[in-house]
Amino acid sequence: MTDLTHLPAARRPRIAPRRRLVRDRSGATIVEFGIVILPFFAILFAILATSLSYFAQQSLETVAVTAGRSLLTGSSQGSALDRNQFKAKVCATLPRYMRCSNLFVSVDRSVDFASASIAAPAVTTNAAGTPSITTAYNMGAPGEIVTLQLYYVWQLPSVTLGYDISTLSGGRRLLIATAVSKTEQYS
Repeated sequence: MTDLTHLPAARRPRIAPRRRLVRDRSGATIVEFGIVILPFFAILFAILATSLSYFAQQSLETVAVTAGRSLLTGSSQGSALDRNQFKAKVCATLPRYMRCSNLFVSVDRSVDFASASIAAPAVTTNAAGTPSITTAYNMGAPGEIVTLQLYYVWQLPSVTLGYDISTLSGGRRLLIATAVSKTEQYS
């Protein structure tokens, strides 16, 4: 191939950008790419982990609204469901990507809205790392204030490159959805 560097820039034949990149022997492009790629993937994984967590939180909120509606209208109280039956009813409305074994259900009644407890629970883990939450179960009577809280132990993606939004050990996050309502005067 002939050397065309002696020609003025306007008369030199144009080399396609791809060929120019392949011909570049200085290594500057790959070094710049190497500098940018790690922060890029770290930000990408952080966005994905946060998005999945918010998506799961919103799904749990939807389940809480559905279960809270059954308490509001008295359909769950009228069926005299015990703790496990009510949890099974709530689990039936969980999305497929959420497991019932990670769900904890708390139902409690209050005298008024101001005294309704919506505090985060104490989470304990056993030697195997399985979380446990002590929950209440009191569905209340017609016309009473009922607080429904759903707690879900969400497993976060393992590749987060230093971005940690876990609230529990083992890369897990506790999601909480709450519905407080005054039950109707059902009979």
